[in-house]
Amino acid sequence: MIAPERTGAKRHLAVQTTAEALLANLKRNGTEYIFVNAGTDFASIVEAYARLDESGLDFPTPIVATHENLAVGMAHGYYLIKHAPQAVMCHVSVGSANAICAIMNASRDQIPIIFMSGRTPLFESGRFGSRNGDIHWAQEMFDQAGMMREVVKWDYELRDGLNVEQVVDRAYGIAQAAPCGPIYLTLPREVLAGKLDGADVRSAVPAVPAPPFPSPEHVTAIARRLATAEFPVIVTSASGADPSTVAPLADLCERFGIAHVDRKARFINVPTGHPMHLVQQLEELFGEADALVFLETDVPWLPNRGNPRPETFIADAGTDPLFARIPIRSFPADVSLTTTVAALLPELERALEAAGADQTSAARRARIATARERGREKVDALVVADAKKGGAITKLFLSKAIDAARESSDIVVNEYSAQADFMQFDEPSTWFLNPPAAGLGWGLPAAVGVKLASPDRNVIAVLGDGAYIFANPAACHHAMAMHDLPLLTIIYNNARWEAVQGSARSMYGKDTATGKRALAPLSSLEPIPDFERYVEASGGVGMRVTERIELEPTIRRALKIVQTERKQVLINVIGS
Repeated sequence: MIAPERTGAKRHLAVQTTAEALLANLKRNGTEYIFVNAGTDFASIVEAYARLDESGLDFPTPIVATHENLAVGMAHGYYLIKHAPQAVMCHVSVGSANAICAIMNASRDQIPIIFMSGRTPLFESGRFGSRNGDIHWAQEMFDQAGMMREVVKWDYELRDGLNVEQVVDRAYGIAQAAPCGPIYLTLPREVLAGKLDGADVRSAVPAVPAPPFPSPEHVTAIARRLATAEFPVIVTSASGADPSTVAPLADLCERFGIAHVDRKARFINVPTGHPMHLVQQLEELFGEADALVFLETDVPWLPNRGNPRPETFIADAGTDPLFARIPIRSFPADVSLTTTVAALLPELERALEAAGADQTSAARRARIATARERGREKVDALVVADAKKGGAITKLFLSKAIDAARESSDIVVNEYSAQADFMQFDEPSTWFLNPPAAGLGWGLPAAVGVKLASPDRNVIAVLGDGAYIFANPAACHHAMAMHDLPLLTIIYNNARWEAVQGSARSMYGKDTATGKRALAPLSSLEPIPDFERYVEASGGVGMRVTERIELEPTIRRALKIVQTERKQVLINVIGS
């Protein structure tokens, strides 16, 4: 972001309190919405909004969220579409504690959020805004920000209204500087209530630091190895977080004969129908691949499933290629490059051309085409086997049904249950997978935020039963009704923690006590609620599907209701 030329011009804000100055500076920095879960610390914020008709000030639009996980998740989802950081404010220590899981998701997904909370009043008496309720003693902590410090880029407590502009500007700058991430600002009640006689602020906000740019020497080294490789592969997890990179990456792979593999893709990184896109797991290709380039990939492979050959060339690139906030991560690389993918791709294209990669691309494309056909045959065989087996609805069958019913522009927000290998995504920003921290309860709140950012498009939230419960569904459906954000929620309901059972079996094997049980201990969620009733309580339409033949028509009918009647719909899919 390049700031307008600085002229020294200032703008006068007719603010009367620190709370008003805070809100005005949030809007001055481009924030459209503040997602709030209010408490006793919000008194001056409430007054500021109540006084808008009188003050004429410009504040972010408040979005009430009845749980902190919902508030942060909505800000997260909104950013996925609009790429503009939004603000969240919750209630003191207890609200912050509720939000930690969602903030960790945002941190690992590199989502800038201006996360704020009140702070228990500093004084027992003698100041306007000091303690006047029993909770103001019990809610105080020695270091409230300490619980957030490990998962945010910066934390600070506002001490006075005098420097609100500087504090807010710094918060936005740090949140948006690469790699992006959330910040935490605490706001004592007496400080928010502090009196101001107007404030003069800079007309322009400070520039955000330019993102990192690739080293020409390192780009050349990567290009030379790719140009001479027989089976090079570019691996991505989150390069498509910047949707402008999707087409250039696809074009680069096609021109120079480089395979593309997704590794737990959280975004559309390359269209799934692209001829260079392979559906195989990366570990399955280690015997062939002789050059691997990882773009924004936090976990490039699982060592206990396989490792690249010792002679394979490995490079990684991203805004934080070491993922420094992860305590232990020891994947090797011959070249490691700090850069954005958007900056890297044109430089890499020029370097590949200079290295003669055009002349060697035909042989690579032929090998990759063979591998792609092999991968598609495996996927097709799984589809045929699933159809032949029949019976209860599987995740594979669910994924195919959603894909058949949706339009190409419909957005899928997936927390576990949909399987992208059995779906087709050709448009950027139409697929979002849960962040790598995998804090449960992300999917439905994020989908509501995505819908807020793209109100004219269908949004489909696909969740497991456990993820749905963790999402505080009553709060989510309430928000959809309150803010007129109808979307389709699809729950794959197999009444168990699939990850718990799978993890235990993967460690102990089929011949152990865990492996011999039909359902491992601690995995069952029985008796499971009638999830379709949750949405009905907020004026939506609930549906239940138990048979395969019913699934696709039900999804089509649900999408039509969302579109034509503007009602939220939930489909409770009973799976195996």
